[in-house]
Amino acid sequence: MLLLANIKKELLLLSRDRGGLLVLFVMPMMLVLVLSLIQDNLFRASGETATPALFVNLDEGSLGTEFRQQLEATGTLELVTESDGAKLDTASARQRVLSGDYQFAIIVPAEFSAIINAAAEEAVRSAFRQEQSSPPSGQLTIFFDPTVRGVYRTAVTNALARGILGLEIALKSAALGRQLPVELRRSLEEQFGADEVGSVQLEIPRLSASWSRQSLIALREESAYPEKYATLPTSVQQNVPAWTLFGMFFIVIPLAGTLIRERQEGTMTRLMTMPVSNSSLLLGKVLAYLIICLIQFVLMLMTGKFVLPLLGTPVLEIGSAPLALILVAVSAALAACGYGILVGVLVRSYEQASTFGAVSVVIAAALGGVMVPVYVMPRVMQDLSVISPLGWGLEAFLEIFVRDGGLVSVMPRIAALGGFFILCLCFALFVFRRWRRGV
Repeated sequence: MLLLANIKKELLLLSRDRGGLLVLFVMPMMLVLVLSLIQDNLFRASGETATPALFVNLDEGSLGTEFRQQLEATGTLELVTESDGAKLDTASARQRVLSGDYQFAIIVPAEFSAIINAAAEEAVRSAFRQEQSSPPSGQLTIFFDPTVRGVYRTAVTNALARGILGLEIALKSAALGRQLPVELRRSLEEQFGADEVGSVQLEIPRLSASWSRQSLIALREESAYPEKYATLPTSVQQNVPAWTLFGMFFIVIPLAGTLIRERQEGTMTRLMTMPVSNSSLLLGKVLAYLIICLIQFVLMLMTGKFVLPLLGTPVLEIGSAPLALILVAVSAALAACGYGILVGVLVRSYEQASTFGAVSVVIAAALGGVMVPVYVMPRVMQDLSVISPLGWGLEAFLEIFVRDGGLVSVMPRIAALGGFFILCLCFALFVFRRWRRGV
């Protein structure tokens, strides 16, 4: 009954703190919504879907059109050739990039076809004669917004490189088909004399350029996940569990704050003079905030499952192990509550609790892969990520959501989170007993 009374007290206090309720429930949901949408666009900008780019074709021949077809065939670029119903030129395309309407503009210069065809003929002729070919004379121009991040720019330049490579192979193949009979006759004349070869009609098969477009090696993409659950990780599957954990651990501020206020207002002193055990006082707070954390967890799952798809993101796939999912959520919530209790008994003011609690949670979140996936961090940071309880929880959630993991596969991380909770609670009880002796 004492434990239930403590739980009821904590819930009543929290219900009167509207600011605390906003921090606990609204802030994590807004983080999931905003960051999932932002990172979903980042995934798209990094090559998952076509990137819009302006395309200005000033070429008087056919190669400009062929180059456009090569770029569109890559599936990475969505080429725009008109603006407000008018055909783009170099000046207007550059202005659109400068104004931020588009991040890239590709310019195909005049006489592009003539220059590139001549260069292809020269390259094949030089190859037959074992000579060094002249440097490239054809030039494409790409205007880019200087604020564009590296991975976005790399995706576009890689698409351009693939388009250029495909066009070059086709042109060199066509030039080889035209140059081969000429070089063969020249070689025969050198060996047998012009008079001997001149009277002979050489029937040399023409080399079709279509062979250059025939692929010899096929690339098959196959997920390493089991066939029954082959969902690839998306921005939603990264962000929903990540920011759910962040929201859970952010209860360090209201939880530590209640302990500090009770000490400052004398409530804790009165409680310590009553026949109430230390464990009952602390467990009452833990269980009350455990309920809050689990409500957070359910709300975040519903956001990922029902709200985010309405805004254009993939739906959250929660795996096929509900028991494992519940145990991970409970263990992560207990770890968050234990950390909040520990901070509450160690600090001396609400300002210290809010500053230290918030900064420590942000650092643990960064180390644990909440903000940036661990695999893209420097090696040193990857090694440090193993000390973050948020990283343990995130790995457990991803094991269930993405890799079709079950209770056995996530049990080590559940044990780690549970051990972290017990360690924090034991240390808090030790400090708490010292308080009580001083009352």
